[in-house]
Amino acid sequence: MRNFRAGLVAVSLGMLAALGTAWAEEAPATAAAAPAKPAVPSVSDVLDASGITATGYVSGTFSYQTYSESGATAPADYSTFTLQQAAFTLAKQPTTGFGALVNVIAGQNIYTPNYGYYGVSKTATELQLAQGYAQYAAGPLTLIGGKFATLVGAETVASVLNTNITRSILFSFEPVTHTGARLTYAATGELSLIVGVNDGWIYSDELAASGGKTLEAGVAWTPSKAFSWTLQGYTGNDTNFARVRGQHSLVDTVVTWNATAALSLVGSVDWGQVTNAFGSGTGNADWWGAAGYVNYAINDQWRVSLRGEYFDDNKGYLTAVGPGINQKLKEGTVTLGYDPTKNFELRLEGRYDSYDEHSTKVAQGWVEALYKF
Repeated sequence: MRNFRAGLVAVSLGMLAALGTAWAEEAPATAAAAPAKPAVPSVSDVLDASGITATGYVSGTFSYQTYSESGATAPADYSTFTLQQAAFTLAKQPTTGFGALVNVIAGQNIYTPNYGYYGVSKTATELQLAQGYAQYAAGPLTLIGGKFATLVGAETVASVLNTNITRSILFSFEPVTHTGARLTYAATGELSLIVGVNDGWIYSDELAASGGKTLEAGVAWTPSKAFSWTLQGYTGNDTNFARVRGQHSLVDTVVTWNATAALSLVGSVDWGQVTNAFGSGTGNADWWGAAGYVNYAINDQWRVSLRGEYFDDNKGYLTAVGPGINQKLKEGTVTLGYDPTKNFELRLEGRYDSYDEHSTKVAQGWVEALYKF
């Protein structure tokens, strides 16, 4: 009996060992057959699936400027590091239906003319809603309402979209943004007609000081990838620099010719006028200016951009040199850009300005680091 029990135990242990071995051999196959967990989508995947785009950039500079002016109150020379702009844009702009765009910019030179105009190189760090509007698109029509970029000029408030570090003289005296409504009609694939109404472009965009309204109208024609032309105008009753109500009018045109894959030429011309320029009953003041740009891509990483300008401020209204004084401004700029990667650009710039009144001469040197994402 004892031998029988021992044999039974041995058989039982052998069967358990065999079952354990079979289970161990099948276990990896069972684990391998289990379905894989779905990958967690990235933020960019979620945005793309929603039709939302998210872009931004950061721009910082170092500048050195020297002045020569009769009776100068500005420093003879000046140098500084500056956070120019840190910007973010979130947009959903379908070709049909509702959409929106939000553009926020922080920095020390968001709206500062020329960055170094008349010795003012930077302001206190500020945060601005540069653009924020809703839109509705139906067929050839697109309606936007809110705060949006102006139609005027070859340059924009966003440094990433300009080929030079500093802004042009024309940019300094043009509107930057408007608050109101704008309707664009795409007459053809090459021609668009634009009309709108807004709060103005001297003080009223941010402060709505006068309560008057400004009308805008524009034409954009792009017959080919090589050529484009825009014509736009603004007119309306607004508070002027003399802090009185006056009729403001501005006409601007921009022509762009991409002569080759490497060479592009741009020309911009402004003409403007204001009534009651220096107070009630003081008459009109007008101004005009022209800027030309030559942009050349040396290779995939290096480029050069040249800009030349002439600005005639009849009666000195915009430049504040005094009633009836005709101020003429001229400037030349050369910018060298280096892109080691598609997201980063290093810019080096030299600029020289000359202003007739007070015999002002300004020489500037700039270095800018620009990262895009």
